[in-house]
Amino acid sequence: MPLSTFAGNGMINLLTRGVAFTPPTRVFVSLHTANPGNTGASEVTTTQWPSYVRADASQGGNVADGFSASTTKLTANLLELLFANYDGAGTLTVTHFALWSAQTGGNCLWTGALVANKALLTGDECVIYPGDLDLSVS
Repeated sequence: MPLSTFAGNGMINLLTRGVAFTPPTRVFVSLHTANPGNTGASEVTTTQWPSYVRADASQGGNVADGFSASTTKLTANLLELLFANYDGAGTLTVTHFALWSAQTGGNCLWTGALVANKALLTGDECVIYPGDLDLSVS
C-alpha cells in the first residue's frame, strides 16, 4: 500500500529537508473500481453509484480518532465505515481504496487493494469494519 505522490513528497521533504508538511484536518476513505495508483484514479462516481460519498474515517471526531496510533509502522481504522447502500444499476465491483484530505477533491494520501473484491448489487451495503483497513509503510 503506497503513499500517494503528494504524501510521499511531503514526507521526504519533511525528513530530509525540514520542510513542514501540513497534515490533513480530516481523512476520508474512497472506494475504487481499479488500482488508483499514486493519484487516486478510478474512484467510484455518482454516475455509477448515485448516493456514493467518501467516508469520514473519524466520523466527525478528531482526525486522530479514525486510525490507531502506529507502533510498528502499522495502523488500522478504529471506527466502522458504512457507505450508503448501493443504488446504481447492475453490478459494481470495488477493488481498491484510497485516503483523501477532503470529502470531494483534496489530495490523495494513500492507496491500496482490498483483501477481496466486492461485487455490489442494488441495495447492498459496503462496510469496512474496525481493524479491517490496515495501512503500513516499509
